[in-house]
Amino acid sequence: MFVPPKLLRVLAFDTSISLQRVPMQLGGLVFLRYVSITQWFEDLDDVVSNNPNLETRVVSGNGAPTIHLPSSIWKPPHLRHLELGNSYMVDPPSVDNENLQTLSWVVRPIHCRQKVYNKFPNIKNLKIFLKDDIEPSHIRGCCNNPIILDHFDYLVRLEKLSILNSIDLNAALPEECMYPSRLKKLKLSETNISEEDLNVIAKLPQLEVLKLENAFHGAVWKVVERGFSNLRFLLIEAKELKQWVVGQKHFRMLRHLVLRSCNCLEQIPECFERIPLLLSIRLEGCHSSLFVSAKQLQQNRRSNKDVKVRS
Repeated sequence: MFVPPKLLRVLAFDTSISLQRVPMQLGGLVFLRYVSITQWFEDLDDVVSNNPNLETRVVSGNGAPTIHLPSSIWKPPHLRHLELGNSYMVDPPSVDNENLQTLSWVVRPIHCRQKVYNKFPNIKNLKIFLKDDIEPSHIRGCCNNPIILDHFDYLVRLEKLSILNSIDLNAALPEECMYPSRLKKLKLSETNISEEDLNVIAKLPQLEVLKLENAFHGAVWKVVERGFSNLRFLLIEAKELKQWVVGQKHFRMLRHLVLRSCNCLEQIPECFERIPLLLSIRLEGCHSSLFVSAKQLQQNRRSNKDVKVRS
């Protein structure tokens, strides 16, 4: 069945292909609901300005340098999902957007504040790439103290949060950073969090997925009592972690454990032998004795369910 181009509701294409092959004026696609491209191009401004029905926009390009997008990207009144790769930065909107549910964007630390995110009161999925326009060498040289980000507990509808810090940007979460109680998935990458921060995260009642990628730099992590009661998936990348203290009532719902670059950790806590739902342990670039520990855990399982150990 042939659909006239002007009636298209979904447009997805690779912009590395010559735009001359697109047989239409993009500004005339007034019924578009979904746009997905790999690279921003100038004519896309017309799509934004002339498509009041646009709900989803994806610009997936990643890499360097960072490109500033026009503020018109916020213009569609029904915009619900905006996903930008880490090559694209846009200033915060000037007005509230109550429809936005998904936001993935590059943001300066000075904009990672409550006054900005209050503009998205119904946000459910937030992914932040922390970057800055200042040259990395200037960032490191101007001050040794980290840039402290904000709490996120005011985002009461938030279910998924990812914070990915630029390697050259010295940024950290505040002491005992607070998170929304509805949070189900949390990913922290290259952020400086303490054992106290982990204890706050451990008490989130609905948290199911936790990924810590060089986010915790302590040598000892003693999990708080009854911590992570609902967690299903745990990834830990911690090069300095030497001792991991876990009790019998922790991680009772855990199914999958991934340990990455844990060069100083030599043993998986024995209590993992008694986690009834544990299905797999994956080791990536870890200490050789950790693999031996995982194999021993596999043999000592009291449950009828086997645990797959992979490296």
